[in-house]
Amino acid sequence: MTDFSTLFMDQAEASAQVQFVYDVAAGRVVYVNAAYEQVLGGNRQLVNQELPGLLARLHPDDRQYLAHCWKLWLQGRMPDEVEVRLCTPEQPDQYLCLSPYCPPQGEGPLLVAGTLRDISVGKRYQQNADTFNARKNASLEILSHDLSGAFALVHQIATYLREEVAPPAGSRVLEMLRVLEATSQSSRKMIHDLVNIEFLNSVNTDLKRDRVEVGAVLRPLLDELQGNRELLGQSFAYSLPAEPLYAHLDVNKITQVLNNLVSNALKFTPDGGQVTVEVEPCPGCVRIHVKDTGVGIPETLQPHLFERFTKARRRGLRGEPTTGLGLALCKTIVEWHQGTLTVRSAEGQGSTFTVEIPQAESAV
Repeated sequence: MTDFSTLFMDQAEASAQVQFVYDVAAGRVVYVNAAYEQVLGGNRQLVNQELPGLLARLHPDDRQYLAHCWKLWLQGRMPDEVEVRLCTPEQPDQYLCLSPYCPPQGEGPLLVAGTLRDISVGKRYQQNADTFNARKNASLEILSHDLSGAFALVHQIATYLREEVAPPAGSRVLEMLRVLEATSQSSRKMIHDLVNIEFLNSVNTDLKRDRVEVGAVLRPLLDELQGNRELLGQSFAYSLPAEPLYAHLDVNKITQVLNNLVSNALKFTPDGGQVTVEVEPCPGCVRIHVKDTGVGIPETLQPHLFERFTKARRRGLRGEPTTGLGLALCKTIVEWHQGTLTVRSAEGQGSTFTVEIPQAESAV
């Protein structure tokens, strides 16, 4: 053992996290602390015999990823942390976070060391929170789009009746219609402000990206949107890739982007139209299309779509208001993910907004 290993072992024995030292040339673990038995359920004295079985339990989607990270580790370019999953039959996956370390090398064998901690509880909490946020975002979209549209209709009817109806003398009908107009207008504004505040609050939180399977994290939101649209008699469909597709995402922020793009598509798609979300792999990236068969965007407005408080903002077909901030914030979030947000549209032929985000690393 080197001086490094001796110091490492002295500090590791009291740790509740798995601490290990691995001899690369010998292909064996030269030290693992007692936490190995608690976290991974093995026998520390038999760790080298058990190691192949542990590696065989790696989630199939994580094997190439870990092999890629191992190459980087030996080159001294390993990411600060790597998350992987261990599979156990009839039990939930165990999420582990590996913090690698390459000690200074002397004349002796090449050693690498690291810490493994079980993050399963935190991961499941985050998954539940992401699912809740996806449903909340979909509900807010319904609130913004459909309830706001209903208040707009009430406002229009009240205005029409006030202008067309001649009430008898002494009647308070005109006064009540004015109250109805003002109330419906203020209710629409309150709904719109609520949705804007929620989106702005989400954007202003720190970015927290995890390596996630894109279809799995987007499906709850898409299912919610599809179910809500069917209840309202509107056409919404989505498609996800057949094979797992991984990217480093802040799930809450990306679902906010997707929700906002779908909401915009619905604003400018008349009843009987179609809104579709397609998620697909492309070389080196994940591509998300939000397509609609709506009224399209005039060519003169398209260069300004992603500007803050853009002059390209328009009211929706049902009178939905806009601040001109949504697409600018969507573009910002996508760029935080080292991605791009683009649009293709023509008047009367609908629009397609496309998000491209780099795929997570794989074996090379």
